[in-house]
Amino acid sequence: MTHDVPQATQTARTAQTAELLPGCHVMGLTPFTRRGDLDEGALREHTRRLADENLGFWPASPATGEGAQMSDAEIFRTLEIVVEEAAGRVPVIASGLEFPTAALNIAYMKEARQRGADAVQLYPPTLGHSSVPSPEMLERFYDEVLSSADTPVVLSSNQMTGFEVPAAVLDRPIAEHPQVAGVFKNHPDQQNIADFVTRFAPRTTVLTMLQRLLFAAPAGAKGVLDNLQNVAPRLSRTFYDALLRGDLAATGDAYRTLTALWGEITGFSAARSAPRVVVYKAMLRILGLPGGHPRRPYVDLGDQALRELARIIDAVGLREAEGLV
Repeated sequence: MTHDVPQATQTARTAQTAELLPGCHVMGLTPFTRRGDLDEGALREHTRRLADENLGFWPASPATGEGAQMSDAEIFRTLEIVVEEAAGRVPVIASGLEFPTAALNIAYMKEARQRGADAVQLYPPTLGHSSVPSPEMLERFYDEVLSSADTPVVLSSNQMTGFEVPAAVLDRPIAEHPQVAGVFKNHPDQQNIADFVTRFAPRTTVLTMLQRLLFAAPAGAKGVLDNLQNVAPRLSRTFYDALLRGDLAATGDAYRTLTALWGEITGFSAARSAPRVVVYKAMLRILGLPGGHPRRPYVDLGDQALRELARIIDAVGLREAEGLV
């Protein structure tokens, strides 16, 4: 299925440049049935709920979106559905699937463009185990992929892949390839992110994780890409909007609830060795919202864990923050 690119997109394009306009974006989860089938109805509802809060949707990411457990056909069907339900209200960015070769990334970009994606996320080549690509390998990779790209591209440097892309390597593709619409940066060290944002924000849109925006925004970051919005879209958007407009009181109020929620989820996940996507989906079911079930090898939470999650939801006031009471 081929879709025309919506006119009301938040990915601006000209003949010379592509730009991902500042915004709050979510690595959207993928609902599955108990049997493990793609739950298209739940995906449509979840997409509409996030779009209602003006969140850009990045479907089928390898972790939160369980893209690593999905077939190519399922990934592209998920993208088609999200494009249909977003209906031009918010940008839809095809999540990077961490392919190891330029050829695989180029093919994926073409498929995503045909299905109406506003842009495609590009991770560096992930070579497996502890292998780290050299700067020369990265430079050649970016040149090959971006020279063939026919759609806006968001570069990514995420320490969760096991390495970060040196800033000096990213200088060239951002300067020379007009298809680069932005860059996502995640690193546990605040100074690392601040230095990165200071370097690149004058030239392109820089996105980082939700909580890191508190110290990245003063350095020039104006975009967020995270996964917490799956369970707290309104709260996340409230924090983002308040911070960007300089309302410190409203920022503080939202941030306190966000950090309490994040801390509870992190502790819960660590204590039970439960992946975050499993926890998110369980929380959505408790809230009576579409989220579906995790796909194997992930395992659903048991009754005792669900009771503890329900207590967390009540303790942090999630229903109140999301307007569900």
